[in-house]
Amino acid sequence: MDQDRNQKPKWYNNRAKVIFAFQAFPPLGIYALLRSSAFTTPQKWLVVAGLSTLIGLIVWSGILRPVNKWLLSLFA
Repeated sequence: MDQDRNQKPKWYNNRAKVIFAFQAFPPLGIYALLRSSAFTTPQKWLVVAGLSTLIGLIVWSGILRPVNKWLLSLFA
């Protein structure tokens, strides 16, 4: 029991750090969100839905098409 009280809270249970991780290091932010107890399950699903929508819009809009052409020209 004393061991639980003496342990520092995990970094991923801090909302501000999770949000920062999402912005600065997206893969780490996803990990932090999944591990975090600072967010409820509906909040986690809302973030997942929002990110999926954003990625879908980027792919659908073709914004990255010039970047893809440039990358392919490097390997051709």
